[in-house]
Amino acid sequence: MRVSTNVLSASLGFFTLVSSLAFVPAHKAIAENTTPYPAEAVDIFTKTCVAQGDSKKVPTEVMEQICTCNIREIEKTYSFEEFTTIGTDLGEGKPAPAGFKEMVEGCVAEVLKK
Repeated sequence: MRVSTNVLSASLGFFTLVSSLAFVPAHKAIAENTTPYPAEAVDIFTKTCVAQGDSKKVPTEVMEQICTCNIREIEKTYSFEEFTTIGTDLGEGKPAPAGFKEMVEGCVAEVLKK
């Protein structure tokens, strides 16, 4: 799916910026096995993800929904510390963690079926 490839590229491309978010303090856990990300980090992720999309291929509103889904799923799966480590690793050319691509593709499928 071409849209999925574009969105995956935008989401993975964002992680090169994630390591700069390490200075943003994490908050206390609010649910079982869940640590909320700082609002600033979520906002930066979402805006960067949307900006990296190609609005000629994927409308901005659709990218916003996909990127919001992505950060929601990433936040459920990874602690903020893991998230910043993944960003650093990707920035160094290391592969995304197992299941990450499928998580992003799941968001694409979820949004596009609406």
